[in-house]
Amino acid sequence: MWKALLQPKSQRTFKILFNLILWGLWIGLPLLSPVHQSHSNEHPHPHQNPEFTEHIWLEICTVVPLFYTITLVLIPIVFRKGGVLQYIVAVILLVISFWFIQYFLMAYVLPFDEQSMEWPTLNGFFPLIMITGIASTYGLLLEFITIEARNEESKNEQMKSELSFLRSQISPHFIFNVLNSIVYLIRTQADKQAEDVTIRLSNLMRYMLYDSDQAMIPLSKELEYLKNYIDLQKMRFEDDVKIEFEQVGTLLNSVIEPMLLIPFVENAFKHGVGFVVDPIIKIRFVVEEGILNFQVENKKGDRDPMVKDESSGIGLKNVRRRLELLYTGRHVLEIQDLERDFKVVLRLKLHKI
Repeated sequence: MWKALLQPKSQRTFKILFNLILWGLWIGLPLLSPVHQSHSNEHPHPHQNPEFTEHIWLEICTVVPLFYTITLVLIPIVFRKGGVLQYIVAVILLVISFWFIQYFLMAYVLPFDEQSMEWPTLNGFFPLIMITGIASTYGLLLEFITIEARNEESKNEQMKSELSFLRSQISPHFIFNVLNSIVYLIRTQADKQAEDVTIRLSNLMRYMLYDSDQAMIPLSKELEYLKNYIDLQKMRFEDDVKIEFEQVGTLLNSVIEPMLLIPFVENAFKHGVGFVVDPIIKIRFVVEEGILNFQVENKKGDRDPMVKDESSGIGLKNVRRRLELLYTGRHVLEIQDLERDFKVVLRLKLHKI
């Protein structure tokens, strides 16, 4: 509930409903009082009852202005800048002022009969105290919601900045590895092969430049990006590396953080090839009931370069942090670093469009 009230639209709805309920009860409850019921035969319509009419005018001239002076002036200005003590003093002075205004109205402006002029002034003081308590509670609640909303906005801005930084780490790191693959292919393959590689690289670059800046992208685009990268590696390694890719499930109406999955695949090709006998890389991409099950597994060699390469952990640390920021409570990440195999299992509850 508190999270919902942090949204501007929810705050507006809350304010409207609170004010309608408050004034509806405040003005309507006197209709049920014994005094009003005793006069119901004489004045069947409320607006024909002098006491009820006087009550309405007193509320309009004193209680309503007092309520909105507290909520719109004292709390946003005096309480926020001066603190609790100045606020209490201001409220006391304000209530006393409206008490005298109320007494003046009852004695000289709205005396419908002689009895109204003889009312003890304390009878009019109690409603002012009550509305002051309601206004203070309501105003302080709004102040708390405002502070929380600002804190939440600040956290969101910090998260966006951190995500932007994390993405900026992934892009050059990934481009460096892709360029190494292209250099190798251009040196060893025919011109036609090099042309195909360049086209696939342009597709990867287009994704990184235009799609990776978005908060979320269609899951189909992320999958297409993965396939382009896998095809690029197939062209590089040909039959030297066995690559198994499995895709199951529908991708419609699902979105994902851009470039979230590629570090796992990149890591597998970087450390699952080179010092490995009969290298094999297995990738499973399964979507079931809004849940993405993503697995990447590669064999490890006797001399695993991951141990000595300090930069090799950038991608995995990066994606782990992004998962913590964007998918809190919506993901399970398991990294199994076994003697002969390295396996990553990610279970992710997807967002819907």
